[in-house]
Amino acid sequence: MAVPVISAFYGGLLGVLAIVLAVLVINQRRRTHVGIGDGGDQRLALAGRAFGNFAEYAPLALALFVLLELCGGPRLAIHLCAGGFVVGRIAHAIGITGNAGPSAGRGIGVVLTFVPMLVAAIWLLLITARQL
Repeated sequence: MAVPVISAFYGGLLGVLAIVLAVLVINQRRRTHVGIGDGGDQRLALAGRAFGNFAEYAPLALALFVLLELCGGPRLAIHLCAGGFVVGRIAHAIGITGNAGPSAGRGIGVVLTFVPMLVAAIWLLLITARQL
């Protein structure tokens, strides 16, 4: 079986991003002296939400990219989906931590989260439906 190196690369990037987002939460907790919850601090709430939102989508997206790669999906499609997803997660994190309301970063982040996941999911369905 081939090793999914493209997905592994983007998995590494997502791992680094997860650590960065977690450190932002930790640093805000230290500033506010809040150990659990957000203590009413909006910056802590937003940092926690940025990390939580990342944690909600990144595992499924990475699984889709790995499966697409293992099922023989086009390398360029995997790069575009996974790369777009990483850019989307960064844009979303910047957008949400900088502003509690609507922002361009959040909007771009949502699109670059859902579109790559949807493309990968549909591509997987197309590849595998022929083999069922």
